[in-house]
Amino acid sequence: MKRHKIAIISERKTDHLILGDCLRRAVPDRFEVLNEAATPTPQEALTDPGIDALILAHGPETEYLLRLAKREDSTTPIILLLDEDTETVVSEIRELGAQDHLVRGQVQDQLTHRIVDYSIQLKAARERIRQLSNRDTLTGALNRGGFRAHLERAIERSRRYGFKTGLLLFNMDRFSQVNDHYGEAEGDRMIVMASKRLVSQMRSTDSIARLAGDEFAVVLEDAGDAVVEALAGKMLRAIGSPMELNGQQVTLEASVGAAVFPDDGDDFSSLVERARDAMQQAKAVQGSHFMRYSDRISFGGGEPQGLAAELRSAMRQNQFELHYQPRVDLRDGRLTGLEALLRWNHPERGLLAPADFLTTCEDMGLMRNIGYQVIQHACSALTWLDGEGLGDVDVAVNISFSQIQDERFVDVVRDILARTGADGGRLELELTESTILKSPSAIKSRMDELRELGISFSLDDFGTGFSQLTHLAELPISSLKIDTSFVRDVPHNTQRKAICIMIIDMVHRLGMTVVAEGAENHEQVEFLRDQGCHQVQGFYYSPAIQLRRLPEFIREQRFEGNEKLIS
Repeated sequence: MKRHKIAIISERKTDHLILGDCLRRAVPDRFEVLNEAATPTPQEALTDPGIDALILAHGPETEYLLRLAKREDSTTPIILLLDEDTETVVSEIRELGAQDHLVRGQVQDQLTHRIVDYSIQLKAARERIRQLSNRDTLTGALNRGGFRAHLERAIERSRRYGFKTGLLLFNMDRFSQVNDHYGEAEGDRMIVMASKRLVSQMRSTDSIARLAGDEFAVVLEDAGDAVVEALAGKMLRAIGSPMELNGQQVTLEASVGAAVFPDDGDDFSSLVERARDAMQQAKAVQGSHFMRYSDRISFGGGEPQGLAAELRSAMRQNQFELHYQPRVDLRDGRLTGLEALLRWNHPERGLLAPADFLTTCEDMGLMRNIGYQVIQHACSALTWLDGEGLGDVDVAVNISFSQIQDERFVDVVRDILARTGADGGRLELELTESTILKSPSAIKSRMDELRELGISFSLDDFGTGFSQLTHLAELPISSLKIDTSFVRDVPHNTQRKAICIMIIDMVHRLGMTVVAEGAENHEQVEFLRDQGCHQVQGFYYSPAIQLRRLPEFIREQRFEGNEKLIS
């Protein structure tokens, strides 16, 4: 059995003797008490991953140490040793973040063992949550939050020890065609295979992150120009080996851009932006290609600009447009809504999916303004639908945290509704759990203001984060969307089937509407219908289409006798 390391920090020798003897009497023998001479300082103990619990005597530095633990986001549980456990003292130390407490003169074996055991279990849970919150659920690679934290730490180490750090950004070329042709499930399988192939070429000191649907970042610590180029070449060759999808051999091409700290950028934002510029230049060359950043990079016309400049130009020239994915009522086959999905109509490279540019927009702080353009287009679409006799169809728009926290947000939305003549009661704003968790009280206040305009809210990607069910009761959410990852492989995958059933039943009890995303085949639709899922969207019905094609979509469904909609 693993023995857990316990540090006891107190100026009183008797504390070490009494508590040490108490912990050593545990059965089975599971605690390793650090001897007094080897005990680190409190500051060292808080950051030492080898220490599983810290028993700290209450004293003048207690408040400082507890605040330090919070600031450093330490997962090490702190158990305070008190002279007395008055209600006031216990309340104060809990507010400051102490895990639990013991009282001198009342140290009993069973109670002490239980408190320490529970604290160690909680530490393991916190570390697991921290790990999961920084990981992409599909591939296990770091997610965007984990990537930023890791790259910033790598840059700091580079500054301290004087070595270079390389950043590679990979984008899978024409990956949207894979999803369109083979379906999202096979597309996800290809992404997983690509991730594994990248990992197989990495060194032990390197790390990988998935930033968007088909975009990966690889951080190469202590890597000069030659190492960066050599590793990028090995990774491109690994990705380029044929993969089998639905019994067919498929070759995946990728474009990779590289930037090196400190030569190409001296902080997180500049390094990422320059690696993106290089990646976009690589995409301009047919086939898999590697490009190292250069300040002479240009996109076709000779004038230096890069992706950042192109995006700013795209905003000025209104090159962003919306495509709409139909949402169907499983009870009667009626078209009930559309989800507005952003596309970039690039003048040279054609229609680009969000994976090609959205992350850069967020890094550059452009999402707020782009978001207002999206709401403008969606409200204009509502007016158009009304003119086409589809006044009962809602339009849903995804909202980011940077948008909804903007103090002007409610006033701008009110103005857009007035100018377009759109009915606010048919506009739905989709928020993710991660957006809500950043500032629940502020988000609720903003949602309450928007409700006065008739706007409704849905919770997107439910279950992919750390779902806090209190939000479902406290926030004005009218519908909940089951994430594609849970719909995939039902009804054959027992675990995903059980999760879908549980979510649907819970939403029914809450009196909300439940929507399933990513339905790709008849079996999935039948399963969802049998479980009482209200609405569904996905490739089984239609990919995202231009608004002008919607009447054609409806006519085709009616012409086919609603075989898909009500079969």
